[in-house]
Amino acid sequence: MRRLREAGISNVVVQRPWSNVVATVGEGLSTVLLAAHHDTKDIPGFLGANDGASGVAVVLELARALRSSGRSLTFVFFDAEEARGNRPFESDGTRGSRQFVELAQQGGGQGSPAIEDIEAMYLLDMVGDCDLQIPREANSDPELYDDLEGPAFGGETASILDDHIPFVEAGIPAVDVIDFTFGPGPSPGAYWHTTEDTVDKVCPESLGQVGRAVIGAIAASNG
Repeated sequence: MRRLREAGISNVVVQRPWSNVVATVGEGLSTVLLAAHHDTKDIPGFLGANDGASGVAVVLELARALRSSGRSLTFVFFDAEEARGNRPFESDGTRGSRQFVELAQQGGGQGSPAIEDIEAMYLLDMVGDCDLQIPREANSDPELYDDLEGPAFGGETASILDDHIPFVEAGIPAVDVIDFTFGPGPSPGAYWHTTEDTVDKVCPESLGQVGRAVIGAIAASNG
C-alpha cells in the first residue's frame, strides 16, 4: 500500500478476509486487471524471490508507469494463492483470487469492479528466472498472449493452476504470464518451493522484458 501511494495512487483498498491489495487508476466503463500474488509458501527459510515477489515487483512498476496513462486499470496483489501446509492446491490454493471474483460477481465491492466491467486479466507469476521462457499456458487466452512480445514468449505448455483460473471460469479473458520451470530439471524445476528461491536467481532483464511486454499489450488493446 505504501509503495502504491508513493507512486501517486490514492485509491488503494485491502480486501477482507483475504488481504488482497487493490489499486485503481483511470476512468472508463471497463477495466484491465494486472495481477500478481504477494503471499509465499510457508516453508522455513523460504524467501519466494521468484514465486511470487518477481510478479509483485513488475506489477508495482507497471502501476508507476501506467498510472497516468488515462486507461482504466486495476492493479491487484492477491493474498492466499499458495495452499496451506500440505493441503492440495486444487482445493486450498487461489483463495484470494476466488474472493476477488466472488466480490465482482456480487456487483463489485472492496475494490473489485463488477464482473461485467472486467475487460481482461494479466497474471504475472514467476517472471524473474534468468533463463526466462514463457510459453502460452493452456487456459490462457490466445489473443491476449499473442499481444505479448519479446524473446521469452513463444510455444505452448500444459494447464497450470494459478490465480487466473477463477477469472477464466467466470468468462473473463485471462493470460498467465508464467515461467513454470525454475531451476534444473523438468517443470516446475529444482528451485520451486525450496529455499533456493533467492534474489540471486532473479534477473532484472527478465523483469524488464515482462513489464515491457505487458505495456505493449495494453497499448495494442487500446488501439
